[in-house]
Formats: sequence, structure tokens, C-alpha cells
Amino acid sequence: MSDTSYEVARKAFRTRLEEWNWAGQKAGRQNILEAFLKLAIAHGFNSVSMRTIANAVNVKPPSLYSHFPEGRDEIVAESLRWHFHRFGVALLEAVDPAKTADEFWDAMVRLHFTRQVRLPESNLWDLLVATDRMANILPTELRAQVDDWLSLHEEMYVAAARDMGCEDAGEHVRVVMTLLEGATRWTPADCEDAELEKMADHAVTLSRAILAVKFPD
Repeated sequence: MSDTSYEVARKAFRTRLEEWNWAGQKAGRQNILEAFLKLAIAHGFNSVSMRTIANAVNVKPPSLYSHFPEGRDEIVAESLRWHFHRFGVALLEAVDPAKTADEFWDAMVRLHFTRQVRLPESNLWDLLVATDRMANILPTELRAQVDDWLSLHEEMYVAAARDMGCEDAGEHVRVVMTLLEGATRWTPADCEDAELEKMADHAVTLSRAILAVKFPD
């Protein structure tokens, strides 16, 4: 029996994720990337210098170049790749138990919503991507990778929606993803786990309602 659309999309996403061997990354590199993300969240992307990163990880600024020879631009690029890799691993763990397109959709929405609320770097990621679309702040190669990642992630939603019988799935999915990316605007960031679980249920309900809407031609 041939794979369903969502299963094909999941395989494509997994294949791309496995192209990065993060297991072989040195702890020092990962510590620097984590430090950059935390500093960017706390003080703003443009305020993070090599010196502030070095202070955060307790090394001298020149030592950073032994891990990232191209300096700050390489750290920015790798931090985004690292963030997306962690998101991708979590996403696959969430959807792998799904036996139907409905279960697959619900698992994606819950994971997306929860990480958007709980992890500030998710909003940083969205801000950088949005800023790049207006001002082209990312290197060309990284921009191409970002577009590829976003397309693969979106296609998982589109495939599941299509398998669930949604017409014009792409248009509906773009609305759903916009809703989820703005989750911190309608969910308290400091909510308890039980409340977050209820809000995740709400997110699933909203997402399914959007799929059921008939958009005008």
C-alpha cells in the first residue's frame, strides 16, 4: 500500500533533518550557540557581539574563532540551524506515533504551539526570518536553507490537511501557521503546565475550525 500524503511529507522532512550530523558537534560549539540565542533574546539580535558571547561562555573573544572561523555571521547561521534541528527532532518525536492524518495534524499543532509559548528562541527565529524577508539580513545560502526548511515544515501541515479532506489546503495552512506563530500574543507565557495543556487543546480546536472554513473564490 502506498504512503499517504502526510507520511511522504514526514519522510522528506526526516531525510533533510538527517543530513545534519549534530551528534558530532563539540560541546564548546553548542555552548556558544546556546549563549548567542539567550543573549539575542535578552538584549536583541543586533546588540550581541563576539565579546558579549565570549563573556557569556567564559572564554577570550579570539577563542571563539577556533570554533567559528567566520565569526559572528557563522554563529548566527549555525544558531538558526541548531534551533531548527532541535525543533525538527521534537516535531518528529511528536508525530511518529500518529496512525492517522487527524492524529498527525493534532500532534503537529500541539508541538508547534507549546514550543512557541515555552521557548523564546522560537519567536526570535520568526523575527529574524520576517526581518530577512524585508531587509535581506541573512547570507544567501542560509536564506535558501531557511526557505527550504519552512517549505518542508509547511508541507507536513498541507499534506495532513489534504489527507483530512481540506480543499485549498495550502491557503488554510498558512492561516493556521500564522495563528500558531503568534501564540504568545493570546497565551500567557507564564501559564502553568495544566493551563498550557488546555490552551494546546484550544489551539487544535481553532486550527480545525480554520480548515473547515470555506474561503471565497
